[in-house]
Amino acid sequence: MPGWLETGVIIAFAIAAVFFFAKYRETVAILHESERMKKRLSDDLDRYRDMPRLRALRDALVSNGILPVDDQGLEHLLLRDAEKQLHHLTLRRECNAVAEGETVTYLKGGEERELEELS
Repeated sequence: MPGWLETGVIIAFAIAAVFFFAKYRETVAILHESERMKKRLSDDLDRYRDMPRLRALRDALVSNGILPVDDQGLEHLLLRDAEKQLHHLTLRRECNAVAEGETVTYLKGGEERELEELS
């Protein structure tokens, strides 16, 4: 085999190897980004998985007489947290009507903050 043909074949294989490794690195980067996005979306889904439970809690607290009431007038509610641990909440209901356009505030750390409505 002539020397120029061997050199040509070696150069062709070198160019093919460069393209192969470039495509390999690109594929690895895409797979890494895909795993990162999958984890982020999974975390978002975990965050919103509690929404039906929060809506049920809101409906129970806002409506009349859904929660069980004991002899002292305390309402009782069982609720699971993000780690699926069960918590017993004892509530004394105090309801105040809010007029249209009125803002409701509360104190946290000595600072007055505006309370936002759950949707």
